[in-house]
Amino acid sequence: MSFLKKRGIDESVKIIGQVSQKCCDLGGRRAAELNKLIQSGAYLDVVDYQFDYDDASLTYDDLVYSRQIQALVAKQDFLDLGINREAVAWEKFQLSERICRETNHRFRTGALPFGNVSTVLHYASRKIASILGPVPSLDSLEFRFGPGATTSTKADEANFRVKLSSSLVCSSNLSPIVGCLLEEAPNWTAHHAFEESDDSWKVDVTVSTGRLQFVPKTCKTHRSIVVEPILNGFFQKGIGTYIRRRLLNAGLDLNTQERNQSLAREGSVTGELATIDLSMASDTIATEFVWHLLPIEWAQLLSFGRTTEVSYRKERYQLQKFSSMGNAYTFELESLIFYAIALAVCKTLSVESSSVCVYGDDIIVPVDCVPLLEECLSVCGFAVNRAKSFSTGPFRESCGKDYYKGLDIRPFYLKTQVNEQVLYVMHNWFLRHGERELAALVYQFTQPHLRLHGPDGYGDGHLIGSYRLRTNRECKRRGWCGGFFDTYVLRSRFFKRPLPGDWLVPSYSVYTRAGAESATDSDVVRGSKGYAKMSIYTLALGVFS
Repeated sequence: MSFLKKRGIDESVKIIGQVSQKCCDLGGRRAAELNKLIQSGAYLDVVDYQFDYDDASLTYDDLVYSRQIQALVAKQDFLDLGINREAVAWEKFQLSERICRETNHRFRTGALPFGNVSTVLHYASRKIASILGPVPSLDSLEFRFGPGATTSTKADEANFRVKLSSSLVCSSNLSPIVGCLLEEAPNWTAHHAFEESDDSWKVDVTVSTGRLQFVPKTCKTHRSIVVEPILNGFFQKGIGTYIRRRLLNAGLDLNTQERNQSLAREGSVTGELATIDLSMASDTIATEFVWHLLPIEWAQLLSFGRTTEVSYRKERYQLQKFSSMGNAYTFELESLIFYAIALAVCKTLSVESSSVCVYGDDIIVPVDCVPLLEECLSVCGFAVNRAKSFSTGPFRESCGKDYYKGLDIRPFYLKTQVNEQVLYVMHNWFLRHGERELAALVYQFTQPHLRLHGPDGYGDGHLIGSYRLRTNRECKRRGWCGGFFDTYVLRSRFFKRPLPGDWLVPSYSVYTRAGAESATDSDVVRGSKGYAKMSIYTLALGVFS
């Protein structure tokens, strides 16, 4: 059996059952209830189980281990729960479009409530204008390709070499300024130009729609994304980078989640901060809402980058949303909007705003602001996810961290069918979090002839545990104090076929300053091609040193 070969479904279920049983032994009443459901195969009931964090009888051990049982199946993609996840995601996408249509009508007709909500939107609009500043010229933006697929580039070949050679495609929104955009990349433009007559050159740009598709999210639904035309993605990346920098200047750092996580922990201890999560936030940014909130020049600039029409199963749909997942500036745009609204709520209520923090649709505000914030978000077309938002009690969650009375209780989420790699990651996760009994149990499932051991801090290609470093005479002669241990590493996938646009690689690398998806090899593409055993030199003499 290899490091990456998946175990059968039956064996994966067996491992889930035994880990669940161990959690049951370590936990309490709730862990026992969830384990009973796991053993009977009622996985959907486990996923739907809701925890009452305000329950006085809830113990720390029971909470940690019952949540771990739930996490074994909540985000997995291999058990058949009788749910068509793409159909569920398609229904959600259609729902988001209906919500955006209603929001568009509300803002188009001016049917907005007076009072505090109107005040908040006014303050938010002014704050956004202050953060963004004047609209930048195209030559001041840092355009580049993102790592994902485009409508003319397949996901498994999506690196910048392939994109430089791909045909030029844009949406109808971008077409009025596509000539100005191409002027910012003269070599790329010249590569696609052809001589129309003696003194005239022409560049063919195809106007096309985006492509709606769905990717795994949880065991109950997929996530909708829009694959963008190549020129739209290039343009959007420049806009997103600029907005991110402006937000950093305003005190919001989107390059790290640490402040959100730290404030979530503080909120679980003091009870003074609330963590708010939204449902379908990226899909419910309505067009008229953006035009209402952003300065007109900025709304126009962002609108150029939009893909307003998508295709799905040979049908075309006109979007009511301003942007969606897949648009390279959506994350920065939603962060900007929610940050401005949260600050505006604090200003309206005369509440200290130094603890306001936003990362995408993860919002942290003082608890006194929650009622008005929820009212404003509702008017703007957004819905609070009640199951993942917390303003009372001892629990808070934000940006991948879950805190109960200041203690991190985030479980390990089993997302894919079990193989050696998954078991190594699971074992090391448990060991790092002090769960030695669970780590020992997972260790038993690993293949003895494949086991490699080493120190923490070098990835999960080996099992954290007792090891002995190898050395040699040359190392000792040079006075080296460390030695070598072995670990498994994934082998990169390469796209080495020569392409007509390869001559553009040096100029693109200079233009973007850092190259692209791989800073060291322009042939690297997504995914992996098997694995290999690698020797690593280290001075670490202990497991966690």
